[in-house]
Amino acid sequence: MGWLDNLIHAKAGQDDAAQLERLGYQQELSRHLNLFRNFAVCFSFLSPITGLTGTFSYTWLYGGPVAIVWGWVLVTVMNLIVGLALSEMASAFPTAGGVFFWSGRMGGRKYGPVAAWIVGFFSVLGEIGCTAGVTYTTAIIVSQYVLLGSGGADNGGTMLDQRGIVGIYIGVEIFIGLLNTFSVKLLDMVGEASVWFHVLGVTAFVIILPALAPHHQKASWVFTKFLPDESYTGIANPGFSFMLALLGSQWAMVGYDAAAHMSEETQNAAVVGPISLIATILSGFVVGLAYVLSLLFSVQKRTNVLSADAATAGGSAPMQIVWDVFVNRFGNGAGALGLFVVPLVCSLFCGAACLTTCSRVMWAFSRDGTLKVSKLLRTVHPTWKTPVYAVWASVLAQILVGLPALYNYTAFAAITSIGVIGLYISYLVPLVLRMTVYRTKFKPGPFNLGAASGPVNLIAIAWACLAIVLFALPQVYPVTALNLNYAPVAVGITLAIAGVWWVLDANTWFRGPRDGWGAEDDSAEGGVEAGAKDVDVSAAT
Repeated sequence: MGWLDNLIHAKAGQDDAAQLERLGYQQELSRHLNLFRNFAVCFSFLSPITGLTGTFSYTWLYGGPVAIVWGWVLVTVMNLIVGLALSEMASAFPTAGGVFFWSGRMGGRKYGPVAAWIVGFFSVLGEIGCTAGVTYTTAIIVSQYVLLGSGGADNGGTMLDQRGIVGIYIGVEIFIGLLNTFSVKLLDMVGEASVWFHVLGVTAFVIILPALAPHHQKASWVFTKFLPDESYTGIANPGFSFMLALLGSQWAMVGYDAAAHMSEETQNAAVVGPISLIATILSGFVVGLAYVLSLLFSVQKRTNVLSADAATAGGSAPMQIVWDVFVNRFGNGAGALGLFVVPLVCSLFCGAACLTTCSRVMWAFSRDGTLKVSKLLRTVHPTWKTPVYAVWASVLAQILVGLPALYNYTAFAAITSIGVIGLYISYLVPLVLRMTVYRTKFKPGPFNLGAASGPVNLIAIAWACLAIVLFALPQVYPVTALNLNYAPVAVGITLAIAGVWWVLDANTWFRGPRDGWGAEDDSAEGGVEAGAKDVDVSAAT
């Protein structure tokens, strides 16, 4: 692992503020994050236990154990490839704008402004969708606490309707908005507490649950049983059902570019950002796999998992599994409410981290004069050092995205699709520009894929295209107003607004990220020079 040590210490003494200035910006945010703290924010955003808790029921319906386990493995491998490609760009251009800035810089004079414009809108949309999905997960968990705490659906417990769930959702949004308003030091504390809680809490969960389970499912069932529920999905083709099931894992493994969006608050960002990004994916895979395996091996009664007659009324497969373990072991499920505090608290930490990243993306997008309210959104509070207006604009947008849940019973899948599609469109554009317009001009920073860069980027592009198309498709057939996947509607509206605005007005004044192509000529090709300690990770052994 000598290559990693070299990478961590490469250019450790460089002046981050001067580096940022070369990219066209002044240092405005407090640069207080080290490697661990950047990783804390990034890992908290990913929070695989939150994502997998939220989508476990969905994935169960579309493929059962095989889709849950092997879908997680497949999605992680593909996202590691995407993450490597993004890390190389994050090292070359360490700014809070992330994909927005990269697109503007690599698109050059001809394509940079419109590429940055489109990417900025979809990056914001994706972050909004991801944060909304996380807070909706928290709302579902809380509603299940109300139901189980009052006896469960099979014993006359209180079952909240969609209005109640949306009300909790709005309350959670306001709570994480307040956390993100007051002081970056508070966010530091929340981020560090989040990492340790994830590590210790998930470790306790995956040990305690199987240990208490009176009996366990066989490994052959956990690893080889494919159980799509055609009666719910309306999908007869098992291959198509498995592909749609990947949404559950993909949503739980997206948003790792948060490391790049925190660049302007990170020390030695050109090095720390890429390491944090890759470490988040790898650690997220391990934590997520341990979590789903502990649940699957601990299933007591398979027909109970999503049964409308069970204690959770089919509202949460993970909570039903945990509830059944405690009922079968102790005669009542009260202890399940204690153990499930782990996913509940993880979801709150995750929501706070997601909002942090979402607000930074909106702040960076507005900093370049993109929106008519840019002056407000790019304002940093002089005392708290947080982009307060961007935080609350994000909260408002997320509340609006969640409102269709009042009448659409597949709203959660649609919200998560919005997050995945929005972020993957924002990933796809710079990946394509990197391999076309900017192919011969790109100068990597300290994080260098070397000869592997081309193949890695091409595979990342292919996966991004597949994910965008796949998760825009209807998820329940026949399609009705009650089960419509409205993600394509949100994407279409975003594209229409961005496109029409660009054609009618923005093309006359928006020039892309600050200095997005101003230094772009044959002699100024990249962002951060890698210097004498370039590290080719493709050659690592």
